[in-house]
Amino acid sequence: MWNYVVLLIFQGMYLAQTQLLTTELYQHLFMNTNYTIDLLPVCQNGGNVTVKLQTALRQVMDVNEREQIVTVNIWFRMKWNDCRFQWNASDFDGITSLNVPYASVWVPDITLYDSAADEVMMPGRENYRATINSDGSVSYNFPTVLKSVCRIDVTYFPFDTQVCRLTFGSWSHHGFEMDVVNSATEGDLATYIEHNEWDIAAFPVIRHVLHYNCCPEPYPDVTFYLTLKRKSQFYVLTVLFPCILTASVAALTFILPPESGEKVSLGVTVLLSLAVFLLMVSEQLPASSDTYPYIGMYFASSMTLVALSCFMTVMVLNLHYRGENGRKVPSWVRKLIINRLGVLVCSEKNTHRFYKSHRQSSNNSAQVSPENIKEERKTGNGHVPNGDNNEITFVSNRTNKDLLLHNRDPISGYLREQSTVLTKLEKNAEKDQDLRNNIDEWHEVAFIMDRFFLFFYIFTTVLTSIIFLAKMTEEA
Repeated sequence: MWNYVVLLIFQGMYLAQTQLLTTELYQHLFMNTNYTIDLLPVCQNGGNVTVKLQTALRQVMDVNEREQIVTVNIWFRMKWNDCRFQWNASDFDGITSLNVPYASVWVPDITLYDSAADEVMMPGRENYRATINSDGSVSYNFPTVLKSVCRIDVTYFPFDTQVCRLTFGSWSHHGFEMDVVNSATEGDLATYIEHNEWDIAAFPVIRHVLHYNCCPEPYPDVTFYLTLKRKSQFYVLTVLFPCILTASVAALTFILPPESGEKVSLGVTVLLSLAVFLLMVSEQLPASSDTYPYIGMYFASSMTLVALSCFMTVMVLNLHYRGENGRKVPSWVRKLIINRLGVLVCSEKNTHRFYKSHRQSSNNSAQVSPENIKEERKTGNGHVPNGDNNEITFVSNRTNKDLLLHNRDPISGYLREQSTVLTKLEKNAEKDQDLRNNIDEWHEVAFIMDRFFLFFYIFTTVLTSIIFLAKMTEEA
């Protein structure tokens, strides 16, 4: 018990002695030397102050593509020498360092040149303490959140890589008064927290010495090149893949039969879907005329192909129903499309059977029925004598000479009239058959053109997708 009390007494005495020595050291540095924070810590004529800079990237908080601003959380580190802060550690019981408030020491006016925030002098820097060492070196480390202008190039979106420059330098002192150098060749990423959209590809540091039009003196700066690589999986699954799938659905317009009435409707629906995807992408990208993303070009190309497919579908429908008004297929169309293009697209003969509706066979259509006879023949009293159809057909095939031999027979007049009616029915049946054959031939032309447009659309869609995907992944 007494040992514990004695230990506490000695510890209190040591702390009191240390605090006394620290107070004496503070008075020695700031009171007895007339120290001022308003002047550069230069102890030699013609000399300058060298400030070493380093940053530790803590987190990439936001990358605003539309406003072209990057927001980062960093730990900023500065180190310089102040000859007024030198003492012999043995005179102060081995004290080699002293922590003092920001307002007590001279601190370089290091500024983020491309700041996009209202406060350009790095917010929060005055809330921390500087460390003074016995050899005169001073270090000042503090965390801060910076907003910097960052030129965004979305040409390869969503496989793009962005380089944002964080340029630091003195705002009021030129290089002859304050030299700014980097203490390392790369920024510190040891404490970096991963971002859900961006990966850090590199964080190099380069020192520049620039001359501005305003002043003849050089102005050194230290630039940290924050290289960000976008994680593309999200955009591939939510934007790119649905676009490719939607554009592929447009090929179904060439497979649907014209009788369905949905060929053009499907193409227009796909076109509207692609327009929605294009609007989704454009909302996330900056409105710039200098560069345009390949993915936007791909959407525009896909929309063009889908619009072209609608135009081709209308052509097919026009060909399909052209035979309804009795127009015959031109000979050059028959030779070029049916005989040559049909072979090229592997169209079998009579493939129009997939297009036309269910109809009766041509033989059944050409048969003559008593009802047709009644429609064509009008007797005086509107009465048609009963008789066997086979006998009528047999008599109708008799020669006119036989009919003339029996012209005085009462039946002969009736048979002559029946022969005339049957002849007209036969001609009408031939006309109907010719019309059906003509319609079927136009159906054949429409089917072949539909098949050709299908192959053309698939080829151009695949080729366009390969070209633009290869372009988009050049930086990947």
